[in-house]
Amino acid sequence: MNARIDETTVAGLRWVVVTGERIAAFTLLGEYARASITAVQKQLPEREGLQVFTRSGRGRRILADVAAATEQAYPHLAAELRALAAGATLPYEDLLLANLRGDLGVDDGTGCTDLAWRGTSSFIAHNEDGAPALDGHFMLLTLHIDGDLPVTVQWYPGFMPSNTLAANAAGLVWGINHIQVTTPIAAPGRHFVARRLQQCTTFTDAVDFLRTHPSAGGFAYTIGDTHTGRAAVVETAAGRHAVRELPPDRAFEWHTNHIRFMPDPPDRAPTGAATANLGQRDESLARGRVLENITPALEPGVDWFDRVLAGAPVPTGVHRTAAGDDPLATLCTTVTNLTDRTIFIRNRHDRTDTLSLADFVAGPPSAERSATE
Repeated sequence: MNARIDETTVAGLRWVVVTGERIAAFTLLGEYARASITAVQKQLPEREGLQVFTRSGRGRRILADVAAATEQAYPHLAAELRALAAGATLPYEDLLLANLRGDLGVDDGTGCTDLAWRGTSSFIAHNEDGAPALDGHFMLLTLHIDGDLPVTVQWYPGFMPSNTLAANAAGLVWGINHIQVTTPIAAPGRHFVARRLQQCTTFTDAVDFLRTHPSAGGFAYTIGDTHTGRAAVVETAAGRHAVRELPPDRAFEWHTNHIRFMPDPPDRAPTGAATANLGQRDESLARGRVLENITPALEPGVDWFDRVLAGAPVPTGVHRTAAGDDPLATLCTTVTNLTDRTIFIRNRHDRTDTLSLADFVAGPPSAERSATE
């Protein structure tokens, strides 16, 4: 027996736990989640645009460069995606294109909000925003891969388990926000960089890894450490980076889907360019204005972060409801107390649970369903 899957639920979300050898585990995961992987791929809003772009000469060149850089830098992670595709009986090229969608310079929308606090207690809080049609497919995934640190992530089936919220057994927790890059570089895909980040064992290692391992596209990582209470926002985009670490005395920071800390940010095209507003940047700026005007309590708690993230939509909050012309909804809100090492989870339908981070990373002690290979 090389791999095993167990499943239960938490806060109304499916929670799948995969244990075993890397290729066997991802193959089994592909088989187990085949229906959801297929559904997510069919419902991917960017799918048609990606296919059209990568049939053009420029698109083919960018895709080839990024795919080659990914394979060279992270062959074991590309192998994970191949195994997932094989298990789901889908073409690897289709899953790879979906996973590189933010690395090709194609308009990719906006989504997700992160908050950080460092004071007497430290917190990392994250809103995961996605298409409403993905509700029911979006889930928690715990990976116990032989030779790796255990990690739990929020997972969209078919994607590398890396582009959302993650917590690893070394006590690191981070949320990730999409950053639209108008001109990507020939570097690995950001999902693969983020997946490798999960094996960092200290806060310093994690920040240094992001400084020294570029991605073609862009992510903002809001990282916290349960051992020291340290927290930082790290922006990485098209080979550039910026780090904003929170000082230890009552510091608050936030991030949405636009670059805040880099000069001449690569998420904005030159003035007058046709792609000057890629990714609905104005929507991200609107959430940013809400957060810029928020003053945390002297020592905010879980309830305060939950209210900010799940309380109301723009212009008074940052919760997303897929109302009007907004295509996305907040599928999950999490608040991690780094000091007492707990995580609060709220699903889209307001079901909640609080777990210890140790249990969150390890996975549930018992499960309702299982599969083996």
